[in-house]
Parts: sequence; structure tokens; C-alpha cells
Amino acid sequence: MKSTFTKSSLALLSIILLFACAPEAPQDPNSFTVSGTVEALDTDFMSYSYRDAEGKRVSDSVFVKDNKFTYTGKIEAPTHIIFWPNVERTIKRSGRGYYPAKSSQFAFLASPGDEIKFTGEVTDFINAYPTGTKANDELATINKVIFPMMNEAINMQLEINTLDEADPKRADLETSMAQINAEVVEKKKAFVSANSGSEAAAWYLSDMMIRSHVTQEEAISLFKSLDTNLAQYPFYDAVAQRVEGIESTKVGKIMPNFSTSASMDGEPFELNSLRGKYVLIDFWGTWCAPCIAEMPTVKAYKEKYADRLVVLGVNNGDTMEKVKRFVEPKGYDWQQILDKDGEQDLVLKLNVAGFPTKFILSPEGEILYRFVGETKMAFDVLDKILE
Repeated sequence: MKSTFTKSSLALLSIILLFACAPEAPQDPNSFTVSGTVEALDTDFMSYSYRDAEGKRVSDSVFVKDNKFTYTGKIEAPTHIIFWPNVERTIKRSGRGYYPAKSSQFAFLASPGDEIKFTGEVTDFINAYPTGTKANDELATINKVIFPMMNEAINMQLEINTLDEADPKRADLETSMAQINAEVVEKKKAFVSANSGSEAAAWYLSDMMIRSHVTQEEAISLFKSLDTNLAQYPFYDAVAQRVEGIESTKVGKIMPNFSTSASMDGEPFELNSLRGKYVLIDFWGTWCAPCIAEMPTVKAYKEKYADRLVVLGVNNGDTMEKVKRFVEPKGYDWQQILDKDGEQDLVLKLNVAGFPTKFILSPEGEILYRFVGETKMAFDVLDKILE
């Protein structure tokens, strides 16, 4: 009996030791965790949306209880992420819409393996900032300065929207708002200039270039001030590609050739296949109201100069299925391709910093004109060239 008891005890002890010594399941190397305790975060959940590997928009929820939240997600590369808090007093509503104010978002930079924490409070904006990594500590230093200013400016815009055109207070508010917005941009530039080795600085420069908050000359100068040790950081690379795009898409240059299989029929498309005719390249998205407003005119000009002009649409932000559903019923029958991440990121490679953007190319591929924003002048130029 004693011998049996000893053997059983040893077997049980072996099992206990086996489990006690077993290593913990490894954490997914592509995961990140963000958590926070934020005063007056009186919501049940926050919203988070991102694009998956196929470019489709995916939404997720970040649950909140007693002003606290924890969220674990997966990313493959450093990413700038925002959470919308769904706290009504932070939503800058005007009429039936709202302004997507950055100061009303939880903003942070996440890399695989990061553990990030937020502290602060929610007032009529998100006065809460990230910490836990060097990139987020740096991001917090600038956001703490500019978020209150951005909130003040957007609140002025909301007040302006309630005033009559003739109200003298309107002009004063517009002037004050413009001054604040200009100061915010200057503070961003100063932050980039003073933090040459900062990942947050690289992200802010990339963001400012996308929003045309810096001139091309300023962008090149600020990029040259960044530490080349950031060269493997995606946002540094994005700036580098945009700077290269500034040079390669100047008027008078030959438009860089590009190819893609993200076409309407799935067949390979190459820009140089359009040589021999004038080309109108139209960067657009279904989310861009000015882009949509101009498309009937694009159609009219395609038909007006059918023998000499070809149109290429470069869609940003939609799936090809959505593009087809939009263009086919309206007879917008010109070639459409998708702007995609990686090698096919044409918005990045051609330094497109606003929508719509239109290029007019000669039959030899030379960039004759470039128009950003409201591009009515592009059609006047086409008349001048083709009539």
C-alpha cells in the first residue's frame, strides 16, 4: 500500500511540475494593447475603424466601463490609430452633419508589441493623451499643445455657422479662427523641426503633406532635417516617397509610368498604354463631394474630345465593387483603377494631397498641368488645348 501511494504521489507531482514549468503561451507579436482611465469618459463604447488587408473598411468597438477601457488589436506595421469616443458633447455637430475634429479623438501611434496608456479627461474635446512608448510620449507633447487650440477654433466655426452673413461678429470670429489654425500649423512645423529623430515628427510631417499644410519647399526642407535612422519607419518612408513625387510630378516632367492589376476588368493596366492622346487623370472617391460634382463634366469632355482625349480615373478609398455600382449606371465609362497600399499607392507616389486632383498629360506623357481641389480651370485648359 505504501509503495502504491508513493508511485501515485510521484505521478501527480510530475504532472504538477510539468504544468508549472510550461512556458506561457507566447503573445501574438503583431498585437498591441491600449488602455486608459480617463475622467468623464461617460460612454459605453468607443468606435474604431480601419482597413483590412484587402482594403475593406472594418469597424470595431472599444468597450468602456467606469471611465476605463482596454483594447487589444493586431497590426503588421506602425500605424496611427484613432478612437471616436461617442461622447455627445465632443461631437461638433452643425445642422445635419458634423466636423470630424481631431481634437475630438483619442489619437495614438501603435507598433506591434506596444502597450499604450491614456490619462486625462473628456470635456468638450479629448483632453487625454497617450504614454508608454517613446513615439507616444512625443506625440503627447505636441497634441497637449494643439488639441485645446484646435478645439477652440472648431467651436468658433460652430458659432459662425449660427450667425447671419451680415453679423459683424462673424468676421471677427473668422479672423480669430484663421489665426488659431495658422498657429497650430506653425507649432506642428516647429515640432517636426525640433524633433529630428522622432517617429511622431515623421507622422506629423506625413500628415501635413497630405493636408497641404506645408509648401513643397517646406516639406523638402523638413524632410531633410529628419534623422535617417528613421528610414525604416513607415511614415518616414511615406514622406520620402512624397518628396520624390514632388520632383517627379512637376509640370514639364514626364509622368512616371505605373502599372496595376486593380482595374475594372482585373486585367493589367499600364499608364504608358495611353500614349498618343492627351490624358486627363482624375483622382477621386465616392466620399468626395467635389469629385462627384465634377464627374458629369468629365464625361462631357470625354465625349466632346473623344478622338484626342482619354480619361483615367484613380479611385481612393473605395472597393472596385463600389466603384462599379457608382459609375456604371451613370455612364462614366472611362478606365478606372484603384489606389492601393504598397507599390500601387499612387496617391503617395504622385504626391496627391487633395481631392479631386487632376493631371493633364500630353500625348508623349509630359505633365502639362496639375490642379488640386476645385478643378473647373482644368476644363478651360482642355478647351484651350483641344479646340
